[in-house]
Amino acid sequence: MKRPRIVISGAGIAGNALCIALNRRGIIPTIIERADRPQPGGHTVDLRGSSQDILREWGMLESVHALAVPEERMVAIGRGGRRLWSMPAASGAIVADLEVGREDLNDVLRQAGDANSRFGEEIIRSSLTQSGVQIETSSGRTIDADLLVAAEGTHSALRARMFPESSLAYLGGYMAFAPVPFPPDFHGEMRVYTAPGGVMVAIRPGRAHGHAIVAIRAPRVPQIERDTSAQRKFVVEHIGRAGISGDWHVPSILDASQHDPGFHCDALLKVSAPTWHRERTVLLGDAAWSGSPLTGRGTAMAIMGAEALADAIARRPHDLDSACRDYETRMRPLLRWSQRDASPRTLRAWAPASAGEILLNTIFMRTLTRTPLRTLLTRPDGGNLPRPVHAAS
Repeated sequence: MKRPRIVISGAGIAGNALCIALNRRGIIPTIIERADRPQPGGHTVDLRGSSQDILREWGMLESVHALAVPEERMVAIGRGGRRLWSMPAASGAIVADLEVGREDLNDVLRQAGDANSRFGEEIIRSSLTQSGVQIETSSGRTIDADLLVAAEGTHSALRARMFPESSLAYLGGYMAFAPVPFPPDFHGEMRVYTAPGGVMVAIRPGRAHGHAIVAIRAPRVPQIERDTSAQRKFVVEHIGRAGISGDWHVPSILDASQHDPGFHCDALLKVSAPTWHRERTVLLGDAAWSGSPLTGRGTAMAIMGAEALADAIARRPHDLDSACRDYETRMRPLLRWSQRDASPRTLRAWAPASAGEILLNTIFMRTLTRTPLRTLLTRPDGGNLPRPVHAAS
């Protein structure tokens, strides 16, 4: 039986997870990645919902567990070092029960998959043919495929071309990440420094070093979004305006924000796409449903989406339009769960502008973590992949 020819644009977690899911069904895809090598760095990501069950089914959960970050709880710190509240790691909590570095996870996925990978290339044009889709790349290659998968992330160029009705909603700010030394007295805690000014700074543990997170409430500034130097300046200026440059561990975060090559900053954006498939092109991962890092669910959704799409392709290898429709029908119910915290309200809670906002947030979090309501933190928070739509016809 002829196996479908699948081309994946994007060698991130979604693209590499799909490669593994397809391999399990006897399909070896082609992966095209604009970057000239696998991208290093990245913050810690959460494995929620059914993603751990899928990794177990793939025979990879043990390998991922070996790379887990020992993050035991989240602690909010006020000025003067006072602990405001703390929350243990749990399936329904802000800190998930399994956290792993993005680079570590992507390396494990990439090494486990079998693909014809082409780095330093990008898709510049695609057109529908009688038998599928013809793809032209920046190197001048022409590739004939049965299905093109856009797993390019929030700023997907393929989505913009093929799904012009899709939209990006700005959630009121930016988030930056950078590696920093992890203070030994933090033990296994992610600590969040809370002060007025609309800026949140945090340090969370990693395997080799700590990870700094900076969340900033601000009007959108499109001109900085492709300019790393401008992003560094933007972060430093907003920390300065908040009056916290010399506080807590902020000096080390400022130093990394100004100089470390692992620095990354992006606008907080929510993707809305009325449909995820059209003309033998299908969206996967953040390209389809990003809720921004505010949700903590993007990695789990990428793994669940990869399994759902590969399963649908295997069930309908000769009717890929219907396969994509089945995939979308299966994944759409998870959209509310995955984008639940994708709102300016979430950012306001993390980056309070005033002492009054800090007080209200502290009261809420203490109520949640110190009363019987804390049992909510140990309950599964949803995100279970529905069963396949139906068997192949």
